[in-house]
Amino acid sequence: MYPNVDDGTETPSVQIPYDPKTTLHIHEHLPPEPFTGVYGPSPRAPLDWSRWANLESWQIDRTQFALANPPLETAPPGPLSHTLTITGSKTLRDRGRGGAHVVTCFLDGDTSTEYVAKIYDGADYPLGSRERGCHDCMLLADRDYSIEAWAYRTMQPLIGGTVVPTYHGSWTFACHTGQHDQPQRWVRMVLMELINDECMLDIITRAETDAGKNVDYKQLPSEDFRIRVLQSIIESNLTIWWLGRVTHDDLSPRNIMLKPDGSVVIVDFAQSSIYDFTARHDQHPRMLDPTQLPPSPIEQWWPVPCGFADEDGRWGGWVPQRWCEDKVLAAEWLVETYRDDARFGKPSEWWLNREYHAGDGERVLRLLESLGRRPAGAAGEAKGSVLEQ
Repeated sequence: MYPNVDDGTETPSVQIPYDPKTTLHIHEHLPPEPFTGVYGPSPRAPLDWSRWANLESWQIDRTQFALANPPLETAPPGPLSHTLTITGSKTLRDRGRGGAHVVTCFLDGDTSTEYVAKIYDGADYPLGSRERGCHDCMLLADRDYSIEAWAYRTMQPLIGGTVVPTYHGSWTFACHTGQHDQPQRWVRMVLMELINDECMLDIITRAETDAGKNVDYKQLPSEDFRIRVLQSIIESNLTIWWLGRVTHDDLSPRNIMLKPDGSVVIVDFAQSSIYDFTARHDQHPRMLDPTQLPPSPIEQWWPVPCGFADEDGRWGGWVPQRWCEDKVLAAEWLVETYRDDARFGKPSEWWLNREYHAGDGERVLRLLESLGRRPAGAAGEAKGSVLEQ
């Protein structure tokens, strides 16, 4: 049973029964189509806050709230079912936020194969009020479930088990409430391959000093290896977009599993954009011309790959310091790495001759001219700089 929550925090510490050895009886489930953001309006009825008007979010009984605002219904649960046994937790709580639970598990008593289950229990999502941002925890859980389930369903036939985990379907299970009138409520989840490699964030965190303000580079892998990982991230992210027709939109070390050879598996697609469900569903470049090559990483991530040298420091020193101090070095690496790579197309003439390159200095202009930019003084050139932004 979920107890009443009265701890004075914005994100309640709900007692969730997802501890090791917990058994869940899961049934196959069709997720609702993605909603909010690029997908369009929510199919959920607007929340009636009047029922909770006299309560702060931390005073609301989360079981009662979940029962009053159940997950979206689609088709009835399918005939396929399993007994799932939880073996451990991999949940990372970012700055105290609530959200989905990530647990390891096995199915039907077979301990030889472990999986990862991501559980979207709205009772452990952020809850606010109309005045405090309308954080409807059940809506947030449904949104994450709908987007992530369909992202994996879309990618599975194309790239599942390569740069993203193998997807083993979407599921629902009954959670006991301990209440006589409504003894159970339903919770959604997805099941995926367990990636037994290390999260990039864990490697960075071990090297942090002074409460994360500085990095002990001796605790990080070599610079050559780190650059190889960045290259793998670039190419994996491009593969997800080009072949999987999905953009991740939340690329961060916490969502990257790192293999010993420097290759990566990217996880957590709850913020992703799935072309098949957006207004531009028929505008993906591969659909317009199946014969064309993926775009050049030079054009896609110029001048610093993937914004790895961003100011918020989330990459924790993984990026070579020299790239951060001189972004032209990163641009030179991009050109050297991908200039003659036959897997990708060439930088477009439109991009090479964009006016904002003109203010980036002679080193950059020479790089771009080596790729086909019109020489200085040619028509169409103007001032501006991205390296100074």
